[in-house]
Amino acid sequence: MDAICRGGGIRRFERESKRGPRRLSAAPPVTPGPVFLDSGIFIAFLDRSDRHHPSAARLFADPPRRWYTSLAVVSETYGWFLHRLGEEAARIFRLALAELPRLQLLPLTQDHHAAVLANLERLRGHKLTYVDASSLVFLRALRIGEVWGTDQDLALEGARVIPVGR
Repeated sequence: MDAICRGGGIRRFERESKRGPRRLSAAPPVTPGPVFLDSGIFIAFLDRSDRHHPSAARLFADPPRRWYTSLAVVSETYGWFLHRLGEEAARIFRLALAELPRLQLLPLTQDHHAAVLANLERLRGHKLTYVDASSLVFLRALRIGEVWGTDQDLALEGARVIPVGR
């Protein structure tokens, strides 16, 4: 993953990815507990102009043993890149996602959807997006206490969100 953020972010990854398939290397994992990745951390990592980019680059250089994101987060992030930075940036996000070692993509099932709707009702007044309510369901179900993200929405039920507040 370091190839993406080292000198040029998305643009450099694009040039390197055109040379053919190659594995991106990452440092050995040291974070002991599970971590959930929110949309903002992917954006901060791949977009060098993002104010959280340096913190995101440090986090991705030291991946946890167990990390998760959901297909809802992937969809939200892909859409962000597509509509703000263009189709090639969205493609690069998709390629970068595939290079993250051991990242588990959590599926969206009918039961999960029902739990998200209940969460949205229970947390009325917090102006949560469907994706954030979905992520909170996963955090609770998998007992994940750390989130890599750039806003505090997922701290609502006690998770520690980093790099925000660092």
